[in-house]
Amino acid sequence: MGIKQTIKTVLENNPVAANRRNSKRRQLKNRDFTILTPNCLGGILLHDLGLRFLTPTVNVMMTQTDFLQFVLHLREYLSGQIHFIDIPGKTCPYAELRTDKLPSIIVCFTHYKTPQEAESKWRERSARINYDNLFVFIEERDGITKDDLKRLCDLQVRGIVAFTCNEYPDIPYTVYLPKYHAQGEIGNILRKNLLDDSREYERYFDFVKWFNEAEGGNYDVSGFIRK
Repeated sequence: MGIKQTIKTVLENNPVAANRRNSKRRQLKNRDFTILTPNCLGGILLHDLGLRFLTPTVNVMMTQTDFLQFVLHLREYLSGQIHFIDIPGKTCPYAELRTDKLPSIIVCFTHYKTPQEAESKWRERSARINYDNLFVFIEERDGITKDDLKRLCDLQVRGIVAFTCNEYPDIPYTVYLPKYHAQGEIGNILRKNLLDDSREYERYFDFVKWFNEAEGGNYDVSGFIRK
């Protein structure tokens, strides 16, 4: 067995990582929720928690601004057309979500090889959405503004959390990350700790507690922020 394969085997059978995942799974009481995210965070969380994918935004990416538009008009985009497009230099499928009245938004189907596979999974997982147990995650990047973030308060969901590089005390669902303030946008919070497979975002926010206890309202996340 080569060195690379040995390292891969060790990481896949890491007992520290397994204990961390099992602990989180034992703590989780809410097990049939949908989480909408613009990147891989949702898929990583659901995999860690051993949950079925009740969301179409697994294995896809959108800009934060397109994602904002998507969640604000969720049913319209999900019932609209998926039009696949060519992006020079890109090998994974890209598509525009089109409706009759709203601007088109672009979805990158990061982990799929063909448009047919991408659309099939999108449609299949869209049909699983639990609208009564819905959570939304977003980040301050890609040109998204404070006014954009404030628009999320119009949603009727169970929880919203926005990781931001600026302080917004008047937006109760923001989590300020000072380390990113100087660069003007949230960086890579998906970085993995090889010791236990945890991700950077876990240092700032208790997602398991949020899934268990969030109840909508003004979406105050102060009780879920890790100090």
